[in-house]
Amino acid sequence: MNNQTTFYLARHGQTEWNVAQRIQGQLDSPLTDQGKQQAALLAEQCRPLNITQILTSPLGRAIQTADICGQALGLIPIPIKGFEERHFGDWQGKFTYQVNTLSDYDEITSQITDCKPMQGESSKQLLARFESTLRDELENAAKEVSLIVIHGDILRCFMAQFIPHLTPSSGTQNNASTGYDYKNAELIALSYDQETGVFSSL
Repeated sequence: MNNQTTFYLARHGQTEWNVAQRIQGQLDSPLTDQGKQQAALLAEQCRPLNITQILTSPLGRAIQTADICGQALGLIPIPIKGFEERHFGDWQGKFTYQVNTLSDYDEITSQITDCKPMQGESSKQLLARFESTLRDELENAAKEVSLIVIHGDILRCFMAQFIPHLTPSSGTQNNASTGYDYKNAELIALSYDQETGVFSSL
């Protein structure tokens, strides 16, 4: 019996605040023309993948990306509470240059720890929230092949488990950089083992 559920993660298309280098978090800004083109290209990548459902963060930029994909694939995206981007608290709406000299900036944006902006969410809290929601969705729809439209910091935290030097056994996950190189509308293929609860990169 095949217990593997295939799914695809994708970051939303480029937004106006991405271009301006403003921190969005759970605030929002619309897709740029380039972002819309990226979403259309993402849909084309998905055509041969037999996608049966589109799940999306309920934030506007993700819904806008998912809607473009849905129109091309003949699917109606489903917003899922729990797939929102990390809440960056007092940093939301600020330009990157206004916070990137703070002493905890690198820890907050490049590591997985309990550190967080004032009134915000830590990367550990984000990861726990996202993984719990993702498992629920995959277990409730084991036969579906899902495109899941989410956000950059979710991808940074979730995908860290597939970086060899950041495996829990190395003891370095809390102080090593996870990197941040998930491009707008980049498609990532993964699987979930329904029996063991293990995620795998394809």
